[in-house]
Order: sequence, then C-alpha cells, then structure tokens
Amino acid sequence: MHAIPKSTAYHPVLQLLFLILCAIVGALIFTVIGMIVWFAFNFDSNTLSTLSDNPLEMDINLLRIIQIFSSLGLFIGGPIAFAHLSEVKPASYYHFDEKLSWKLFGLVILIIFFSTPVFELSAVWNQNMVLPNFLKDIEVWMRLKETEAAFLTQKLLVMNNYGDLALNLLMIAVIPAIGEELFFRGGIQNILTSWFKNNHWAIWVTGIIFSAIHVQFFGFFPRMLLGVLFGYLLIYGKSIWLPILGHFLNNATAVVMAYVMQKQGKSLSEIEKSTSFDTYAYIISAIITLVLLVLYFKQAKKENLEVVYE
Repeated sequence: MHAIPKSTAYHPVLQLLFLILCAIVGALIFTVIGMIVWFAFNFDSNTLSTLSDNPLEMDINLLRIIQIFSSLGLFIGGPIAFAHLSEVKPASYYHFDEKLSWKLFGLVILIIFFSTPVFELSAVWNQNMVLPNFLKDIEVWMRLKETEAAFLTQKLLVMNNYGDLALNLLMIAVIPAIGEELFFRGGIQNILTSWFKNNHWAIWVTGIIFSAIHVQFFGFFPRMLLGVLFGYLLIYGKSIWLPILGHFLNNATAVVMAYVMQKQGKSLSEIEKSTSFDTYAYIISAIITLVLLVLYFKQAKKENLEVVYE
C-alpha cells in the first residue's frame, strides 16, 4: 500500500479542492515562466503581434510553449506540490516506486495496440450523436466547441521536420502521459477510492472527470473509456508507469501516424478518414482486447499486485 497523506484527515471533497487549487496555481506559474522564456529568446518589434485571445490566431510555436508549460504546471507541478504539502513523498503517493511487472508492461503494449479499432468505433458512435430537439441549441454550441478544438488540433499537428515531431511528441504524448496520469489516476482516483471504498466507482467517476475536463463532447465516450482502462491498469498493476505507458502509446501513435502521412502528402482531414476500420476488424479487436485484459488481471493477481479496498 502507498503512503497516506496527512490531508486525509480532511474530507475527500476538501482534498480534491486542494489538489485542483495546487494544479491551477501550478498552471498559472508555469504559463508565466513559459511566456518569459519565449519572449527572452524571440522578442523583437513583431513579437507582440503573436499574442491573441484566440489560440487559432496565435503563433504556432508560442502556442506550443504555452501548452507545454501550462501542462507541466497543471498536471505535474500541481500534484507534486499537493503531495509535498500533504507531507508525503510524491513517488510513494503516486505509485512511482511500486514494483513494476514487465509481463504487465508487455500486456499494456498489446492492449493499446489491439484496442485501437474498438476505441475508434466508440468515437464514430459518439460523433454521430444527435440530441433531442429541445436540446438543439446546446448541440449547436457543443459542435461549435468541437470544431474549434479540431482546428486547434490540426494547427498543432502540422509538422514539417523531425524537430516539429519531437516537440509534438513531448507536448501531446510525453507530458500528458505522465502528467494526466499523475493528476487523474494518481490524484483524483486515489482520493475517490479512499472516499468511496470501491475501486470501480472511483475508476468510472475519474474516467468521467478525465473526459469532461477536455471539453470535447463528441469525443467524450472514447476518452472516458480510455480513462477507465487506465484506471484499471493502475488498480490491478499498482505501478503508475503502466497507465503512463498506455497513455503515451495511445497519444504517440496518433502523432507519429500524422507525421508519416503528412510526409506522404496527405492532409490532416484525409488522415482522419484513413483511420477507419471494417466490421471484422472491430469484432477481432474487441475479442483480442477482452482476452488481453483477462490475461492482465490474472497476471496481476498471480503476482499479488492487486490493490484491495473493502
């Protein structure tokens, strides 16, 4: 079992609020640091023109710097500060120093690879979601937000060289994999587990929060299911490196595929269309993924790694 912070003397709601406060403060501090770094190396008479209230109009490199530094503060700096202020070692509280099973490590790689069509199918269903007529105004707003997010993603995914690829892997794969797992699975899920005394409730509620915070409504369900998967990887495997690996592989694969296909002369809209699978692929993916998950759970139990709460 990992160390329990002294903050558990407070109600879990207060713990959650304190974690969120630490994350927000961390994001603000690191964003300021990022902008200072940017202006220190790029300041000239035209630099101020790169600033904009609309991210779509902002200089792409400045946008990347802000994204990287704000994520570092929000998802890594904040949770680490939360652990220190709660008087526990972050490595212990967030499961970094737990025993790592290399068999589970390999199974995570296979699970992420073979589950791709399943998550793609859930994304298609979600994107085709239609709300009732009395909620049409809300649906219009949701689709507007989805379009804005898609434009921003496409802007960030434009890669002309290996430098752009490396920067995007850092921004989209490395930092989110470590940081979001630290904040959601290591932080929120841990607090909810101690509150609910039920792993499943904690995992699913954390998955819902994980997806909702991205504010992309027509990608809500696949992202929620992905968060749930990461939650179970942690609960059974104990080491947070396991969901971090899964998160990294999921994001990095998308970035590398976008880079390779752009080099082949394809547009980002063409890339999205080329990721669809046929019916047989969905069925095979679901079966293999289920088998791999069963193997993962059995291997974890065999190695006595499962975290048990009454």
